[in-house]
Formats: sequence, C-alpha cells, structure tokens
Amino acid sequence: MKLFYKDGFDVPLIEDCAARIICKQISEPHNEQTYDLFIGQVVAAYADDRIFDGGHWKFESVPDELKMLHYVAGGQYYLDGKAINTKRNPIVE
Repeated sequence: MKLFYKDGFDVPLIEDCAARIICKQISEPHNEQTYDLFIGQVVAAYADDRIFDGGHWKFESVPDELKMLHYVAGGQYYLDGKAINTKRNPIVE
C-alpha cells in the first residue's frame, strides 16, 4: 500500500482508491469515550476520474479491477456493476 499527501494537508492518503475524504475531528468527548464514536467535518473530497465523472459513479462501464469491492458476511464479497434507473416520468393530470 502506497501513501501520499495532498498539498495543504498533513494526513496520509492511500493511492489507488476510488475516493478519499479528509476530515477535521470535532471533539465530542462523551461519544468518543462511551461509544468509540468520532465525528468529523469533511474538509476535502476526491474521486478517481476513471470511475467518477460529472458528479456520478460509472460503475457499470468500468473494468472489474476499478470497481469497488464490498464485504457482505461469511467471506462473501460483491463488486459494483449493473445500474438500475428508478427515475419516473412526472404524473400529468
């Protein structure tokens, strides 16, 4: 795994990721101590141009090696793939 830094940030980022976010921690001692829950404010976000364009992921058109791998359970994983469009035409009365 290779790390790099973006100008203006002292946070290591991982190369070859589909997307990256840089957050500033917002101190919430009760949540941190009670639940191991940390809250962050996103200060920068980046996405790989090979799979993200015009504000949309292109999962259905990229090769498998660029798709995101999702762990489900019991050693089962899934790759992003088929797109399903749920946009509907407006109802006209």
